[in-house]
Amino acid sequence: MAHRRATFVGVVLVLLVALVISAACRTFCVELYTVAPQQMENTLLPGDRVLVEKWHYGVRMPQSILSLPGVDSLPGCNVPAYIPARPLPYKRLWLDEVGRNDVIVYNYPMGEAKPLSKYPTAMARCIGVPGDVVEARDGALYINGEPSAQSPVATAAYLVADSVLSQVEKAMQQLGDEPLARQRVGSNNTLFYLDRYRYNRLCEILPSTCRPTPVLLSQDNYVVELPQYDQEVAITPDNAAFYADIINRYEPKKVDCVGDALYRGGRKIATYRFTQPYYWVVCDNRTSATDSRTFGVLPHSHVIGRCGMIVFSIDARLTGFSSWRTQRFFKSGNL
Repeated sequence: MAHRRATFVGVVLVLLVALVISAACRTFCVELYTVAPQQMENTLLPGDRVLVEKWHYGVRMPQSILSLPGVDSLPGCNVPAYIPARPLPYKRLWLDEVGRNDVIVYNYPMGEAKPLSKYPTAMARCIGVPGDVVEARDGALYINGEPSAQSPVATAAYLVADSVLSQVEKAMQQLGDEPLARQRVGSNNTLFYLDRYRYNRLCEILPSTCRPTPVLLSQDNYVVELPQYDQEVAITPDNAAFYADIINRYEPKKVDCVGDALYRGGRKIATYRFTQPYYWVVCDNRTSATDSRTFGVLPHSHVIGRCGMIVFSIDARLTGFSSWRTQRFFKSGNL
């Protein structure tokens, strides 16, 4: 009897140790994330399981001592599913900045009083780092005044009139290709979602009068000057309102924006030292709205990690073994 009890206790201890090690690896090292639709096509596809390197930009310490995964509150009540009820201060063991063109996983900025790990997650590509001036103008991207090449698999929307729809469809069949998606717009147009590679191939064989027309949205035209990190940044009439929004949302000390100047405690401030890096992130699928074009700058505090290897990939539209995208299994390299 004593032997059985000792064996049972030993098995329980082994399981507890295994659970602790697994939780520690997921919290501090790596974790599998599933790519959601309309974020990173075609760099990453819906159904890709990506190994995210959480240590790459500095290990983010938990803001709760104990937390139930996947829920914000206990079932059937409004009690937070984490202890303590108020999140602990944000800290990292070290800080390495996100690199330009890195594909990252991050917590969507919400501004709620709960641990950052409880915020929704999303994926995007970092196109602007501290000190950069990022400008998008009529579908073209400029970094610090220089044209920046965009990914050939970045997805955008293109309008096709019914009068030329059959010719576009015939051209795509000739190329042995299909649009990523399409939808009707009004009574005389169809919206095609194509990556730049597909669009350029179509333009090679279609006459200019039949080519799909890029749809330029207001969110695709902007100019953003990202603040330098850990340096005294001058407050000017041009950046005062923009910097005030960043400071009041993410910085520990708040300011008042009056006219084109910033004040703290009634005193005008001429410079400010930002306590963390801020980035500009955009999905490769330009029709997505879960990136900086919607919520503004992304603070380093919300960065989870870098997207690394695609471990495996499943196409939800298919069943059985045919749904396995084996050519994407254990795919690594630059995303």
